[in-house]
Amino acid sequence: MVVSLAVLFISRNGLRDRHSYGYYRFFALEFTLLSVVANLRVWFDDPLSIQQVISWLLLVCSLYLAVSGFRLVEFSRAADGSNPGKLVETGIYSHIRHPLYSSLIFLASAAFFKKPSLFSAILLFGSIYTTAVTATAEEKVNITKFGKLYEDYVERTHMFLPYIF
Repeated sequence: MVVSLAVLFISRNGLRDRHSYGYYRFFALEFTLLSVVANLRVWFDDPLSIQQVISWLLLVCSLYLAVSGFRLVEFSRAADGSNPGKLVETGIYSHIRHPLYSSLIFLASAAFFKKPSLFSAILLFGSIYTTAVTATAEEKVNITKFGKLYEDYVERTHMFLPYIF
């Protein structure tokens, strides 16, 4: 509940405009949060089962993507304080355009594998779908903001997973 209120607070501006990526990001965050909460009680059950091992590997990937993505964005802002809207194309961003959104997908997938069920699958699908819609909406903004530079970037990178998607 508290985390949902924080997500709502962070998303308050985006929720005012149904066509902004912030609007869709709210739902992506909420689906991911629901995925985690739905399986929280079994998070540490049977830690060596195959589904738990898969889940932990997905969680490690999620953490790596989140930390790498945030660090590069913050480093870019600190290095070029005069241009905080600079396109980041190094590190993980040289392979995928949305490592932070990828992190959400990996987190929701990890939560699904904690205890696979129809309900968990629906939440996972909701998370993936709303995250993809969010990224697509954000890319429209980035094309407007960066023009050909971003279009070229789109051509040489993948949205969420290197060499796959």
